[in-house]
Amino acid sequence: MTLMKLTTSTRPRNQGSALIAVFWLIAVLGMVVFASTKMLATDSRYAKESRGRLYAKRYAEMGLAVGQHPAITPDDPLLNFSADTGGGYGVTLVAEEARFNINALVNGDRALLRRLFIKWNMKPEIASALSDALKDWVDQDELVSLNGAEKREYEKEGLEGMPFNRPFKDLDEMMFVRGMEQVNAHYPGWRDWFTVFGDGRIDVNDAKAELISVLADVPMERVAPLMQFRIGMDGVKWTKDDQRLSSAVQIAQMLGVFQPQIVQQLNQWVQFAGPIRRIESIGSLGEIRRKLVMITQNNQTLWRGELPNHG
Repeated sequence: MTLMKLTTSTRPRNQGSALIAVFWLIAVLGMVVFASTKMLATDSRYAKESRGRLYAKRYAEMGLAVGQHPAITPDDPLLNFSADTGGGYGVTLVAEEARFNINALVNGDRALLRRLFIKWNMKPEIASALSDALKDWVDQDELVSLNGAEKREYEKEGLEGMPFNRPFKDLDEMMFVRGMEQVNAHYPGWRDWFTVFGDGRIDVNDAKAELISVLADVPMERVAPLMQFRIGMDGVKWTKDDQRLSSAVQIAQMLGVFQPQIVQQLNQWVQFAGPIRRIESIGSLGEIRRKLVMITQNNQTLWRGELPNHG
């Protein structure tokens, strides 16, 4: 009798424990299913993005192929293409010389370089130090410029074998220069202003208004008449009625600049038909963008690569 009572009294407790175990198992399985679902969703997004990046790059490569053709002009409608898939490409053709040649600047007019850095809202003392450090990077001596950096300064920071003491061969080399990390953080689109190709003269028929403003040291509103002249009566860039500048005197008149030293500087720094072609192709699929660039001269490729799309 006593044994029967004991067995009967423990049965509900065992059943309760089993029920709790079942609930616990259901909860664990639920968490596993939830985690698996999240992983599948993440994998799906990753696969979709990877596929989008792949197709965007393919569209960009198609654009480059079109832009390479020697018969293609900047106003050709073939430079823009949209597919039913939501993808496509847009290509621009400009002279590579529409940018500042960094090697020419550091060896020529560092005041112009400092002016550019100040335009990017850098403090004057930081702009001077950076321009001096860029100069020390390319010169072949160990003499430190006023605010620059030579071998000893880089060694103090644990950087051996710097500076290279030769001209920049690639814009990415500029990131090794002391102080450029500040520029990259503050103004990530800095590469759009520079080149390592050409003789240093700016093609003013392709240069953007901001660059011309820095070059001539005039406010942006003074550049407006020049830009209006370039795009012609229809007010649209890269169309048949675009016009071309042809002399430093013409540029000075449009900018309202009459000081002889400015005109002399323009004579030194400008050209009107740079021979190096820059082909920029932005491929897209949905919201995904990829930018490929090819630099050519006489149908020979000087450089090709992918750059961040800041446009």
